[in-house]
Amino acid sequence: MVTRITGMASGMDIDSMVKKLMTAESAPLTKMNQQKQLMEWKRENYREISTKMVTFQEKLSDLVNSSSLTSKQANTTGNTTAVTATASSGASGTFDIKVTQLATASNAVTGSGWTSTATTTKLSTLDSSLTGTVRVGNADIALDADETIESFVKKVNSSKDAGVTAIYDSGNGISFTSKTTGSVKSDGVTSNNLTVAASGSTAFGISQNLKDAFSLGFNDAKDAEATINGLKVVKPTNSFEVNGVKLTLNSLTPTGETTRVSVVDDTDKIVDSVKSFVEAYNDLLSTVNGKLSEERYKKYTPLSTEERAAMSDDEAKLWTDKAKSGMLKNDSILQDTVASMRTAMVQGVKLADGSTLSMVSLGITTGNYQTKGKLELDTDKLKAALEKNPTAVSDFFNQDYSKAFSSNNYTETDGILAKMRKISTGSLQRMYDTAGTSRASKDLTASFMTTSVMGEQLTSLDRRISEMTEKLNRIETNYYKKFTAMETAINRYNTQSSSLSGL
Repeated sequence: MVTRITGMASGMDIDSMVKKLMTAESAPLTKMNQQKQLMEWKRENYREISTKMVTFQEKLSDLVNSSSLTSKQANTTGNTTAVTATASSGASGTFDIKVTQLATASNAVTGSGWTSTATTTKLSTLDSSLTGTVRVGNADIALDADETIESFVKKVNSSKDAGVTAIYDSGNGISFTSKTTGSVKSDGVTSNNLTVAASGSTAFGISQNLKDAFSLGFNDAKDAEATINGLKVVKPTNSFEVNGVKLTLNSLTPTGETTRVSVVDDTDKIVDSVKSFVEAYNDLLSTVNGKLSEERYKKYTPLSTEERAAMSDDEAKLWTDKAKSGMLKNDSILQDTVASMRTAMVQGVKLADGSTLSMVSLGITTGNYQTKGKLELDTDKLKAALEKNPTAVSDFFNQDYSKAFSSNNYTETDGILAKMRKISTGSLQRMYDTAGTSRASKDLTASFMTTSVMGEQLTSLDRRISEMTEKLNRIETNYYKKFTAMETAINRYNTQSSSLSGL
């Protein structure tokens, strides 16, 4: 270790001199640190774009999965209380409905003459055979030695297999009701009716000793019955689907009345969905265009520790903001993304019959030059297009979306959502390869892949910076060695001179 002498003999400011000498020596290190900082800033900019692109892809998936671009609605006229209807995206048709019977559930209920009995009464006092297990619905219920009516009811209701709801009133007795309606399964086997079964039997029903203990009477379930467009329909539940329309029977239809259900396009919902796409597209395009056109101030380089210390906080922030600006100006990945998005929109979608459906025909246009490709939507023109061709929006946006994951190269037959998915996926892959950004995360703090091009460059820079730092430490130490030797020699000379002058 070198002992540093700071000019006591020579009177020189050794530290200041070494610092000035090292400033020149450390110029290459300063440039490397600046290069590293610029690369890290650029990588962060790529991550900002990638998270925006992942959000855009989620919007595309939402539009497809929600079927909002093909939305239908069921309009009900006539008797609007007997039947309610909900249309799926594939629904079609007009139905005249008359409800003649509602589906009901089977039940077993205590009959007349029941003697008031407290809920804490033991089952065994009602019938000594009520021990071991009893059959209720589809389950064997185990009975404790001191099983009470109250605890027994709780066991029935908590059973996942019984399929029965039990209630008890001390003055009126017990009720067991099937959780399902309808009398016959599709295989023709009577299954939902509560029937007496011997204890331990696998048959659906109520054990004989339970029937006797609670004086149970049985009421069979009924199927729902309705006439739909003249056709008699029998269903085990009051809710079922016809041609993609979910019908719910609420009450019997009065004589002479019917319920008419008509399936039509839910134009307002479709228009809202197109608006949603346009907003998401414009949001992404605005962000990307902003990065491409952001001014680059090359004279503003990243501040060194010494430069930062010489500035106020406000000055340092203004300088750094300038230095960070324009990291992705005219970036090739982003330029290709914008060009592809705009080309795909203008290209339109080629349909199965060979015709091409354009965005202009749906009221979608691009603004003037200053808007840089942003979309504008004329809702009146879109509604008019839907009246003329109800499937136009679905064809334009949804066509071939299932193929959006097979390749990143879009074709003229791909719908707009598939095109945008492929373009954004390709861009995410290029940013992943270049900067190591995530292809699926929206987290702005997500880590970068070190195997990317920039990741490997930064690793190399870190190694070079470390080597240069060690080299500069050696140079600085060497300078101090030389000055120390000089100070030692001067001090020796001064000592000898003083001795000679004393003679």
